[in-house]
Amino acid sequence: MASNQRENERREKQNQKRRKKQLTIWIIIAVIIAAMAIMKIAEIDFRGLFDSVKNPSAISDRVSDDRQFPYAISAGENTVLEAMGNKIAILNDSTYTVINASNAKERIKDEHGYANPVLSVSGGYSVMIDQGSDTYRLDSSTENIYENSVKGEILCADVSDTGVVAIAYVSGVHKSTVAVYGKSLNERMSYEASGGYITSVAIDDRSRRVAFTVTSSEGAKIKSTLYTMDIGDNEPTAKFEYLGSSVLNIHFSSNDLYVVGNDFLSVINSMKNEKSVYAKGSINTVAYCYSPSDDLIIAYGEYVGSPSNIISCVKPTGSIRAEANVQAQIKDVAASGNAMTALTGSEIISFKQKNGKESERIPVDDSYVEIEQMSSKIFGIHSSLLEIVSD
Repeated sequence: MASNQRENERREKQNQKRRKKQLTIWIIIAVIIAAMAIMKIAEIDFRGLFDSVKNPSAISDRVSDDRQFPYAISAGENTVLEAMGNKIAILNDSTYTVINASNAKERIKDEHGYANPVLSVSGGYSVMIDQGSDTYRLDSSTENIYENSVKGEILCADVSDTGVVAIAYVSGVHKSTVAVYGKSLNERMSYEASGGYITSVAIDDRSRRVAFTVTSSEGAKIKSTLYTMDIGDNEPTAKFEYLGSSVLNIHFSSNDLYVVGNDFLSVINSMKNEKSVYAKGSINTVAYCYSPSDDLIIAYGEYVGSPSNIISCVKPTGSIRAEANVQAQIKDVAASGNAMTALTGSEIISFKQKNGKESERIPVDDSYVEIEQMSSKIFGIHSSLLEIVSD
């Protein structure tokens, strides 16, 4: 009798489970039917929906808001952000990722395997080098185009809006070669520089001109020699020497070239005419970036360790468009089409590029390490997350 009772109880439990499963299935079916009816009315593509069952991120690709943020950055150190068209490139010492700025959908996510990765971005292309090795790679905003190697240890590289790469590598004792390669890896130029090593290189958007800096020493002082050169020429167009100063970055805007030094700022017009914006020794550069229209945003102090900094917008002609005082040390800068933004230890502050007037001030803590600005959105790296700080 007792065994029959236990058997009946067991069967009743099984029946309850079966009914619960059936109810769940019918609820799911009802939800799907309702969703399909709504989407039919809205004329939404069903195939895209069912693709998303196999690939859940396909739904997020259709999302136009920022509901996918904050985005968890893959584990790694030395994380940097770069705007890449309407996407964001994220590089650290383990992973290279490209995501949509609208919804954080991953377009590229690779464990690059580079010991010392350095990234340069232009338009919808990026070049990543393994500095000190012979390997580099070219990517679009959605896929890897190629990975290649050169004949020496890579020093630096740059990429144009058309995916043409300029790369500098060691080619002998106190010698470096700057070479230019098309997307099909055809060599467009090769020039060997002597007297030091190339520490910065730039290629213009149309892949017609290059510039590079050779660093050496003279009289116990550092010496930076900048060369400008048309691709296809046998010799440089002009050279400029900076004794006692380091060139941190060079960047083309059409036929003009920014020269960002550790203690000066110049612009080279027409490849051979230098205009001094901030004289040698007059500033201490702390951060810089370029706006979508190729204006330079530079933050500097009057001296090393200055408690307050200035953020400045400089046009490719060398004229200063606007300046703003920041009563704090600036950690990073970013820019949109009409705003320039500074990150300090306690705030993110935006200014109008046209007149330097403050437009937004956002309190943050000191753990924010880098910012990027795209249109009205300001992104920030906070711990291991990429957040939208302001939209």
